[in-house]
Amino acid sequence: MTSSFNSGIKRTSQGLLFKNGCVFFSAFLLCFPLSLAATITVINDPVTAALGDNVTLGISIDESVLVCTWHRGAVDVTNFILRVTNGVPAEGSQYTRRESVLLPSHSLRIANATLADSGTYSVRIVFTSGNEVLSNLTLKVLERISGVEVNISKNDVVEYNNSVDLSCNFTGTQETLQWIKDKETLEIKPGIELSNNNLSLHISNTSRDHTGNYSCKVCNAINCNISNSQHLNVYYGTDLPIITVYPKQPILAGSSVNIACTSASNPLPLYQWFLNDTLKTFMQTHAITNITKADEGTYRCVASNNQTGRMSSASIYITVTDAPEPHHLSAGAIAGIVIAVIVGAGAITGLIYYIVTKTGVTRGSGSSGLNEMNSKPTYNTGDKGAENQFVQEEPQYSSPTFKPSSPISADTTINSSTDKTVYALVNAPKR
Repeated sequence: MTSSFNSGIKRTSQGLLFKNGCVFFSAFLLCFPLSLAATITVINDPVTAALGDNVTLGISIDESVLVCTWHRGAVDVTNFILRVTNGVPAEGSQYTRRESVLLPSHSLRIANATLADSGTYSVRIVFTSGNEVLSNLTLKVLERISGVEVNISKNDVVEYNNSVDLSCNFTGTQETLQWIKDKETLEIKPGIELSNNNLSLHISNTSRDHTGNYSCKVCNAINCNISNSQHLNVYYGTDLPIITVYPKQPILAGSSVNIACTSASNPLPLYQWFLNDTLKTFMQTHAITNITKADEGTYRCVASNNQTGRMSSASIYITVTDAPEPHHLSAGAIAGIVIAVIVGAGAITGLIYYIVTKTGVTRGSGSSGLNEMNSKPTYNTGDKGAENQFVQEEPQYSSPTFKPSSPISADTTINSSTDKTVYALVNAPKR
């Protein structure tokens, strides 16, 4: 197998190199260890670029380059993009005037990349040492994602009666496509099918669980874009109504009662209440004030949906219990209460009299003359059975009035030796 270059280098499978008529035996090559062989380091592979961008297929080398040749696709000696010999470029058949070799790295730069530029690129380098190295790189040119939108076949459907188709449309290079329902990744369950590289979404036998907002998200290595949302509204119901009664039974006559009916439905259902097949109200809650025996009977709630054309009903029997009679006291009970009150009042009166009598102060009538003047104050001793507590009362004073028994004339001489004292009656004020 033999390959040739314009530079006059020829390499054979026998390991001989011919240059300018000189022969170098392969024994000469054994003098150079393999670890010292020249290499090409690819900086990034694969290389991703956006449509219209400038892109570089970067390499680095560790020796001086004699010849560098870039190819698009497989190596073809006669069909190349650019060849650089000793720094001088030469154009090949694959050259589009947008390519250039960057020195000294000998990387390939492509301006204004197109989708047709995507593919495998090969670089072959002959070093001044005579070593020859070949390396490959991959370029991916992607169009940015834009204009993402979702279309839907029907926005309003009836549960179990319809199917729905949604499609995701956009411009750009798709690498991934994700369907989203109510801002979360759509879970693919039985009845949901994806097709056409996930661009189409089919929902069969729609149910209330399918109600929501649908959108799609398209991504590639350059960017992501998310669509508008389409709302799918699934009409359903009415389900079997649930009846609640407040207050709970038994219900006493004269009380107020609320009977409520609830049925799952989209849209909200219409309600009707019947008592023993007589229409009572169109309200969801039937309110009864001052309930009587006449309100007793079977109450039936009918819920209907004008979009699905379906209706359902449930019933409950309301029993009204007479309120208990108020409790009256008998004549004997009343008489007993009166006697007890009288006896209690008498006992309290006697107790008060006893306390006043035992704690009162006894005073004798006052005597005239010295006895009354020398009378001692009285002390309250309290109950004999209790410890004596003495309380001294303050003495009461008054001005004495002297009344002589006979007039004393001016000639009367008082004998001082006879110490006759005239006393008068002192009237103390009564307490």
